[in-house]
Amino acid sequence: MIKRVLQILLIGSLLAGAWFAGHVINSKYSHVDRTSTSSPIAHLPAYRLVDLAGKAHHTSQWSDKVVILNFWASWCPPCQTEMPALSDLQDEWANHGLQILGIAIDKVDDAKTFSVSHPVSYPLFRGGMTEAKLSKRMGNRLLELPFTAAFGRDGQLIFAQAGAIPAASLRKHIEPML
Repeated sequence: MIKRVLQILLIGSLLAGAWFAGHVINSKYSHVDRTSTSSPIAHLPAYRLVDLAGKAHHTSQWSDKVVILNFWASWCPPCQTEMPALSDLQDEWANHGLQILGIAIDKVDDAKTFSVSHPVSYPLFRGGMTEAKLSKRMGNRLLELPFTAAFGRDGQLIFAQAGAIPAASLRKHIEPML
């Protein structure tokens, strides 16, 4: 019985992964990345982001801040776990020049639904394969979620980490910059 349940769970996981990969590859929300598609990123790129309501923003509007890009998905348990800690950091350090930006590598409707039931104090943006590739250029070699990259006030990459990042570790990296 347990073996049968495990088989069903494995098949379900594989199907969900195939669905997600197909969705991301065929996402209608692609954005122009004005930097080379293969070169590593060491500086916050000039980039257009679209929030969950459909409004366009540009990374240049945060050029005087320490910027944290957090790539996440509504179906990702580690993403769900770290989002409240990121929201707390945004609340605590916003007046000192911190700006966290969440980029959902997810279906827009799923990200919207999730954001209503799990509100955060930082803006959330739509993402697709282009944004996943952007995270790869920032060091996310295996396209893991969550993925976090932090940039100093000068736009230079401070650090990048795949997987959930403990708030204490994030603080260690960003507090000296604030």
